[in-house]
Amino acid sequence: MKVAVVSIGSFDTQYSDYHIMRDIILGLLERGHEVNLIQKQYLETPQYPQQFEKYLKGQLQVQNIRFEKKAKADLKARYLADLSYYKQACTLMKKDKPDKIFLQSNNTAFFTVFYAKHILRCPILYNEQDIFPENAFFAGILSESSPVYKVAHALQKYAYKNATALSTISDDMKSTIVTRYGISEDKVQVIYNWGHEELKAHSDEENVFLKKYPKKSGEFRVVYAGNLGKMQNVELILETAALMKDDQDVSFYIVGGGVNEEQLKTFAKEKELNNVIFVGMQPPEEVADLYAAADVNVIPLQKGLIYAALPSKTADCLIAGKPIIACVDNGTAVEKIIRPYGIVNTGADEKRLKTAILNAKEKAGLCETKGLLEKYFSLKPNVASHCQMIEMMK
Repeated sequence: MKVAVVSIGSFDTQYSDYHIMRDIILGLLERGHEVNLIQKQYLETPQYPQQFEKYLKGQLQVQNIRFEKKAKADLKARYLADLSYYKQACTLMKKDKPDKIFLQSNNTAFFTVFYAKHILRCPILYNEQDIFPENAFFAGILSESSPVYKVAHALQKYAYKNATALSTISDDMKSTIVTRYGISEDKVQVIYNWGHEELKAHSDEENVFLKKYPKKSGEFRVVYAGNLGKMQNVELILETAALMKDDQDVSFYIVGGGVNEEQLKTFAKEKELNNVIFVGMQPPEEVADLYAAADVNVIPLQKGLIYAALPSKTADCLIAGKPIIACVDNGTAVEKIIRPYGIVNTGADEKRLKTAILNAKEKAGLCETKGLLEKYFSLKPNVASHCQMIEMMK
């Protein structure tokens, strides 16, 4: 079977879903399928994962579309550039028609879904990683009455209704697709993302992050790593740090970058948060050491956002085997699956987060991460689920 995999990004860069796309493609190849990867090309000479080498020009064909990144603030230019990319991808698929299509989550999905259904007449699996415009709605960026929200919602609804099958990465996101878009539950399968299982953390003595930022004697390190944007509730961590200024052995490491970075740094400076250390983006290959360097990893989201997204770092935090504190809405499906494993959920409440941090400090090994990782966030069964969905489409 020939499967076209249409990527939102490029293996030229280590984007957030790099390992997800790599592992799904490898899964299809290992099951004997031919794969035509269509991706953006940023570099003069395209880069590919080392694992692809034995398949290239054989089972695996790659079609690169030259693409120039647009400024993050220029939403219109970014949208039009992406639309042009997917139009070119569809033209390539028309020339070399696949048997099935796997489409990665994107904001212009309606076009590719329309083309697959009406022009190519080819089954298409749409994998939703981040629901737009619901993410912008829950983050307070768009109101439901705004023209942008209404148009984006209608286009996304078209994509959901006309895709042959849908997969998404949490039960809360499935609930949003079903309730806010009127999609049948039977059409949507939940397949949680997995982490970088090939990356193993070094010992404390050889940990790359600890070598850069050595721990002081008796220090208890709270780590947030990820995007410093409007969707993530990093402000909650800083507000908690402000409550814990007198807990001199507790330090907060904010690792990453994003549009809210300067605002967060200004807040920390104004509040004289000497217990907060801002660290820039770290190399993707060091992710295991980063999370393993924490005494506790914190995963916060803006109120309601768990219904539109699930942070990709969740699985990597579990792989690190260190205690985790989640800060998401109470009563969600995610909260229900993490609770049996001892992972505390504080919601968006800095006082509860402070209490959870102090409890983690007093009780080493606060949560049992291995069982949760194996049941929901494991590579092999989840890759197999994606492959089986593609194979079963008619």
